[in-house]
Amino acid sequence: MARRKKRVNSDHVKLPGATNWKKLSAKLDAEKNCIIKKKVKKLQHVETSFDSPKLSKVTSISDRSQIKPLDNKRKRKTKPLIIDQLGNELSNNITHRLALDCEMVGSGKDGSENQLARVSIVNVYGDIVYDKIVLPREVVTDYRSAITGLDKEIISSKGVPFKTVQGEVAEMIRDKVVIGHDIKHDFDALEFSHPKPMIRDTAKYKPFKALSKGNTPSLKKLCREILKKSIQEGAHDSVEDARCALQLYRMHRTTWERSLKRFKKKSKNIQAVDDEDEVSDESESF
Repeated sequence: MARRKKRVNSDHVKLPGATNWKKLSAKLDAEKNCIIKKKVKKLQHVETSFDSPKLSKVTSISDRSQIKPLDNKRKRKTKPLIIDQLGNELSNNITHRLALDCEMVGSGKDGSENQLARVSIVNVYGDIVYDKIVLPREVVTDYRSAITGLDKEIISSKGVPFKTVQGEVAEMIRDKVVIGHDIKHDFDALEFSHPKPMIRDTAKYKPFKALSKGNTPSLKKLCREILKKSIQEGAHDSVEDARCALQLYRMHRTTWERSLKRFKKKSKNIQAVDDEDEVSDESESF
């Protein structure tokens, strides 16, 4: 009689390598959980860091952009080197983009003729690279102290000859993109011009002019409505004004330069600027 084979319950069959597979599977699960924990910990750290008092406050500008600190040290090449006559820390990092602002006093019978009294220049990071008081070449009849913050004593004791300042500024901004607000008046006071393709004037930028229904907006208005900050409440500070113009430009740099490139294709007269300063400018500010 043929011997019947004993039926074996497949549930109790021990496959070769099953034990090793279970160990490997457990090891993979443990590694996966470890990776997940690390990612969660990293996200928690990032969320916590935004609440740190060390970081500057982020202020909403619009639904599509936010303000970031302008003094981002990520790409800085140097630290401030010297203290100038006005007590400023000066940097020698003369970037391809510079922001300029001037203060003028008045000459003539009614004090309506502008005379250069102060020149301030900051680099693309907002660091001061130049700031000097200027000795006017004509008799000053109105120091406009309420606006300029200057008086006869300050100018006479700290002033530098006009020709010296004129030459230094011209050399510093040579072949540079110069940013400013209604900057034509500054160049008139400096008594030299700068190539139009290398100027970025926040008073002439169409999206900014739209805020004043096509008229020239004041820097104070642009700062109040776009940057959500108040300036020029008392005497004007040419360093602060230069930084604000720079901030406005950097917030819109990508679209601004892109529009110039499109215009360049049509007229071939505007020189749009590439990313020579290696800094992320879109939506950035103080």
